[in-house]
Amino acid sequence: MELPDNILIVGLGKTGVALARFLSGMGRKIAITDAKNPEALALPLKELEGISYAGFFGGHDRDVFLSAPMIIVSPGVDTQMPLLGEAREKGIKVIGEMELAARFCEKPIIAITGTNGKTTTTTLLGDIFGRAFPHVFVGGNIGNPFINYGLEKNDAVYCILEVSSFQLETIETFHPNTAVLLNITEDHLDRYRSYGEYIEAKQRIFENQTPEDYAIIRKGQSVPEGMKAQKLYFDPYDEVKEGAFFRDGIMHVRLRGEEFLYKRALSSLAGIHNTENLLAALLTAHIYNIAPDKIEEALKVFKGLPHRVEPVRELGGIAFYNDSKATNVDAAKRALEGMDSPVILIAGGKDKGGSYQAIAGLMKNVKAMILIGEAKERIASELCGYSTIYMETDLEGAVERALAIAEKGDAVLFSPMCSSFDMFHDYKERGNTFKRIVDSL
Repeated sequence: MELPDNILIVGLGKTGVALARFLSGMGRKIAITDAKNPEALALPLKELEGISYAGFFGGHDRDVFLSAPMIIVSPGVDTQMPLLGEAREKGIKVIGEMELAARFCEKPIIAITGTNGKTTTTTLLGDIFGRAFPHVFVGGNIGNPFINYGLEKNDAVYCILEVSSFQLETIETFHPNTAVLLNITEDHLDRYRSYGEYIEAKQRIFENQTPEDYAIIRKGQSVPEGMKAQKLYFDPYDEVKEGAFFRDGIMHVRLRGEEFLYKRALSSLAGIHNTENLLAALLTAHIYNIAPDKIEEALKVFKGLPHRVEPVRELGGIAFYNDSKATNVDAAKRALEGMDSPVILIAGGKDKGGSYQAIAGLMKNVKAMILIGEAKERIASELCGYSTIYMETDLEGAVERALAIAEKGDAVLFSPMCSSFDMFHDYKERGNTFKRIVDSL
């Protein structure tokens, strides 16, 4: 890919830093802009030491945007920003980091998207492929920007990528040889004008696939018309002729006239949602002819990821679970579905615009709901009458309230249903704070 001499990077997070390193290494002159002020960007700015760049922080300068031959946006940047619209109208190329990195990648790409389960499935696939091949690159939205593949100049056999809807907004030629769509439920409606627009962004993962490629899809999930890839389906309830399904404790993979069987008990990942993640991963692995013994090894040792219905401790017969990664209602719904004990639910954060009614049918098992954050009033109004509701000003107060009302045999589940940005830097900081508070009880 031919790159102009001057490039503007919009957004200085982990991806922005990686982009700066890559483009600087290619001898390009770079400018970086971010709406946050330098004090809030202290950590990424420190990581840029030794790199030459022009920085514009604390707001965006119109002249900077309109004088750049190319603009590369980080995933968190709103692509509908008026200045980006002006740049496009002027004929300035605007792409995302995922698109740029893909143009410098000659290895097969396996891309995973979905509202929930992306990180678990991507990480598990990285483990499975890592047992079968000398080196694989695992990155994308998982926290390791795809552009790092170009920086590392490694000899990866495959690139396994978690891909968000934000990253898919800015693709042009991004072409996964295998694209996995786990699920789509309401999320990011504070970013998108409608649920339909969010669906369309997710479905772009199939946009550039060819008849030689594979599309792995949850059975019943809508897909765009005109898809060219070979479709394979997975389902945790119903048998499929070719693909993957679950029945009587066994996960089945049917592909190319063969059938492979895996005991569900091989994996410690609990819940029907994790069965879906496992089926998608197994099916992907068999597309690439990975030996069953390598797959079984990975299933046995993979323990899941932090902040996803993570057991924290048991105190006086009360179990505490950290599900801070539940940044949308569907994720919290899945967590509640996996709870056998009476639940005291701690929820709330920055509202993302979706309905909270999706968990109403599960509230019969919720003894009490403790709400925090900007969204607490809205959650309370939508779920009033389904359970006793308490309001607290912070997470520490919520945990203390939960301990005061919980009884032996109850589970305290921290599953926010919202993003963390009203009170915390990200879901990890939020989850670690919850664990620290619980450990101090």
